[in-house]
Amino acid sequence: MKPVFIIMVIAIVLGALGASYIFFQHEGNNYSPGSTYGTLVPIDQAISLMRSPPSYAHVFSKNDSIVFTSHQIDLVVLTMGHKRAENLTGMNASGNVFVIYGLVNPTLIMPSNAQIHVTVINLDAGDYHNFVVTSQPPPYQYNVMMGGMQMMGGGKMDTMMPYLPPADYSTEQAHQYQYTFTLNQGEFWYICTFPGHAENGMYGEIVVGE
Repeated sequence: MKPVFIIMVIAIVLGALGASYIFFQHEGNNYSPGSTYGTLVPIDQAISLMRSPPSYAHVFSKNDSIVFTSHQIDLVVLTMGHKRAENLTGMNASGNVFVIYGLVNPTLIMPSNAQIHVTVINLDAGDYHNFVVTSQPPPYQYNVMMGGMQMMGGGKMDTMMPYLPPADYSTEQAHQYQYTFTLNQGEFWYICTFPGHAENGMYGEIVVGE
C-alpha cells in the first residue's frame, strides 16, 4: 500500500473509534483531546462562525494577524483549498490553507496559559486535514510525523487530532473536531500533518506573550 493511503485508512479508523487520545502534557503545555470527531456541521453555519470573531479577537487584515486579549479563547479554524479560501476571504492564498476569522494562515497572538478551545471544520471538498500545534518551526518535510507525538526533524507536537474527511457539498455538511489546550510563553506553529500539506505552506505562527 502507498503511505498516503495507509494514513487515510488510519484516519478513518480513528474516527470510527472516536479518536480517544490521552491527556498530554509537554513542557508545561496542556492538551485535552476532543470527543466530537465525526460530528457534522452545516457548511453555512461553519462559514458564519468564521465570520463572527468574539469581541476579544482583534483582527488585523493588513498584517494577517489576530490578537486575543482573553484567557478564555474560542478559536474557529476552517481548512480548505486556496480557491475556496480566496472566495470566502478575498485574500490571496496558495495550496491548502487555514482560514481563521476571515484571514488566511494568520499569526495568532495570545496571552500565556490562556485556555484555547478550538473547533476545526474541514470545508475542503477533496482533502483530509487537521490542526496540530508544535514548537518546531518551518520548513517542514513531506511527512512531518514520526509516530506518537514525535516529528521528523526532532520536534514534538503539543496537540494532536485525527484527520477530518472532506466536506460533502451534496448534503452541505462538514466534519468538525474540538479540543482544548494551553501554551506557555514562546513561539509555536499550527500545521496540518497530512503528508505534503505543511511542506507546501499549510501552517501559521502562534506567538504567546507573558
